[in-house]
Amino acid sequence: MVDEQEKSHRAGIWKQQNKPHKTGRHRSKGQIDLENKGKVSVRTLTKKALKERRKVDRRHHALQIRAKKREEVLRKKRNIGSRNAPPHLVAVIPLHQDTDIGELLEKIRNIDEEQATVRDSKLKSAGFTINVSRLKHRFTFISPTSPSLPDILDCGLVADTILFLLSVESEDPIDSQGHVILSTLFAQGLSASVLTTMGLDKVPIKKRSETKKMIHKSISKNFPDSKLHNVDTEQDVLLMLRTVAEQKRKSVNLRQQRPYLLADNFTFECKDGEDKGMLAVTGFLRGANLDVNRLVHVVGWGDFQINRINAATDPSPTSLQRKQRKTIPGGDATMDNGLDTDINANIDMSSQETLAKFDPDERETLVKEAVIDPLDAEQTWPTEDEMKEAEEAIKEKKKLVKNVPKGTSEYQAAWILDSDEEWEEKNNDDEDDLDSDDEIMEEDDELKPTAEEDSQVDPDEFEQIRVSESTQDYQFETMSQYDEGMDIEEEERALERYREERSHKLFPDEIDTPHDLPARVRFQKYRGLRSFRTSPWDTKENLPLDYARIFQFQNFNRTRKRLRMLEVDEAVKQGMYVTLYLEDVPKVFVESHSSQIIIYGMFPHEQKMSVVHMALKRGQGRYEDIPVKNKDEMLFYVGFRRFRAKPLFSQHTNGDKHKMERYLQKESVSVASVYSQILFPPANVMMFKETSTGILPIASGNVFKVDPDRVVTKRIVLSGHPFRIHKHLATIRYMFFNPDDILWFKPVELRTKWGRRGHIKEALGTHGHMKCTFDSQLTSQDTVLMNLYKRVYPKWSYDLITPVNRTKVDFHDSDHALTSKEIEFDDEFFD
Repeated sequence: MVDEQEKSHRAGIWKQQNKPHKTGRHRSKGQIDLENKGKVSVRTLTKKALKERRKVDRRHHALQIRAKKREEVLRKKRNIGSRNAPPHLVAVIPLHQDTDIGELLEKIRNIDEEQATVRDSKLKSAGFTINVSRLKHRFTFISPTSPSLPDILDCGLVADTILFLLSVESEDPIDSQGHVILSTLFAQGLSASVLTTMGLDKVPIKKRSETKKMIHKSISKNFPDSKLHNVDTEQDVLLMLRTVAEQKRKSVNLRQQRPYLLADNFTFECKDGEDKGMLAVTGFLRGANLDVNRLVHVVGWGDFQINRINAATDPSPTSLQRKQRKTIPGGDATMDNGLDTDINANIDMSSQETLAKFDPDERETLVKEAVIDPLDAEQTWPTEDEMKEAEEAIKEKKKLVKNVPKGTSEYQAAWILDSDEEWEEKNNDDEDDLDSDDEIMEEDDELKPTAEEDSQVDPDEFEQIRVSESTQDYQFETMSQYDEGMDIEEEERALERYREERSHKLFPDEIDTPHDLPARVRFQKYRGLRSFRTSPWDTKENLPLDYARIFQFQNFNRTRKRLRMLEVDEAVKQGMYVTLYLEDVPKVFVESHSSQIIIYGMFPHEQKMSVVHMALKRGQGRYEDIPVKNKDEMLFYVGFRRFRAKPLFSQHTNGDKHKMERYLQKESVSVASVYSQILFPPANVMMFKETSTGILPIASGNVFKVDPDRVVTKRIVLSGHPFRIHKHLATIRYMFFNPDDILWFKPVELRTKWGRRGHIKEALGTHGHMKCTFDSQLTSQDTVLMNLYKRVYPKWSYDLITPVNRTKVDFHDSDHALTSKEIEFDDEFFD
């Protein structure tokens, strides 16, 4: 009996009830399996197999990725300083006036002859090359030819490593000029750096620890992980060189994607009586392969064409390279360590073999500006259809003559519908427009009132008045009545008080409407926009004449990607020691060049002029409060180019229209637009301001894009004051001063500082009062605003800087030096 009850047991009301699984709007996996009935798509099967890969396979794949990255790092290290690559280029730059870089360079040169060999370059500015057999590495040391900031930046433009020399004698190892150098070099791009000191052994033993702590504290902000090297003995020099050779280097995009060369020697040939000649520059090709048909840029001198490229003999080969030249006269060769052979091994260096010569059909031209065609401008002559439309519109707006009661104003006459008494006024003098006198009489008989109507109306009670058939929305019949009770002098005094009170608030872009000049004349180039974000703006409308001189890309980003993927002839490879023959170099180059001769390869189209936009941000230093006004002449260092220009500042925002900035903003990123030669990004930008005491770093950034169609609009704000307020209606004054201006700007939408929006309804009187309607009631403290816009363009002020016209700032010259009181830059100025 008990067994039967247990079998028939059923759950009671207290049984646990679990919530069903909620799959949401999508089907559950179980439902999908039931519907597919075991079928699996190919895509799902592939993903599943990829996901369920064995642990051994995953580990093997990770090892492959790691090995590939390691090989890439080793390849980059071997490309600098090894036997198959150009020497490791090291620039020695002092960060304090008390330091002596000559003493440091002398210590490096005086290393044991068994460990290193030294060769001086034929060009003094190219420094010397030292081959350290113990490190299997060779170095080229250069230093600025003068303490001027431009020469220091030129050294940093090509250096693989910068050797900073600090002071141990002064309280601060980096003086104010050193902070300037650091900030500008960081902004330009720094691959690697090593910090050194000299004379620490001369410091008393008890103060050495304190001196080291002081130096570490000073450099920790800019170099948190760097080690300080004291160079007093030969062993210290070798340890420092080992650090330079083995340290990790960051890639600088400008050098990685372009070929560049530091000249070891040059020769110049020029015919008698000519100002230009052939410049032959010899040096190691670095960065990337060089195309002989492309242009090159000599820093500080401009763009030039290459005539040919010859192979040259490496003046400071390693021991392995010397053995290879003796044992292998030509052909392929391999070394025991598995590395590639000398890149110049298969070339007869003694014969100066020509590696590449330009092709006239594929050679880039030096054309910078487009040829202006005066007949290619915008044609404003109307078409035949527009002429017909204009004639029909004139006919519709001809004046009509009406018989109206005496005392009727033009406004009232326009509303009188008396079509039987209207006739079109004919001009008897213009007989060409009339077909015949009979037609005129017939039309007049049809339009003139009948005799019966004339007999019923007293002609003395009526008069003839001319009105326009196309009546306006606003009429001024009550203007004289409105002006009777107005005190003009009090109105002017109230306006003056209002302007004085409003001047303290400094509303951006707000200007005063001129009292003696109509606003429709003063602001005739401006327009209103219903929405600054969505309203259309024709990018080809009313372009300046300077736009006929520039070039434009159909798609800039696509062109940039395509150019970087172009294959370059491998006849002139990166790492070779070559001689470039440049055509049409000015003769003054031989007399005026003083610093390092640096040559950079260019991409196609980079010699052409266009509108270049640069994203800039002000530095956080002492000179962040210096106002930089729009279109002030500034000094630009853009990649390898140096030029002066007058930038046009605008906001860095999304959309097709961008608001102009009257001054360079302090906290936000601004876009500076200039007419300049094209330079494909990435390229770092530095902007300086030239003063009587030198050049001051203002901002830094990078090249944003090249686009003449980027619309930069200047905004002005006209303001008015509520005079009378009645619910949604308000009488506004002080925005305009005559009714014609109110009618002119009637379609433009109004807004207030408190967020109200409205429109002009009608004009009141003849002194600029107007009735406006808003979406809600105004307050007496609110201000009514009207935004007007016009497109603005940069000024054509591009001026390439050469050693002849550039201003040098010599920090160590007492006559031109900037003392610590005059210039104190923050070391994070360009961060």
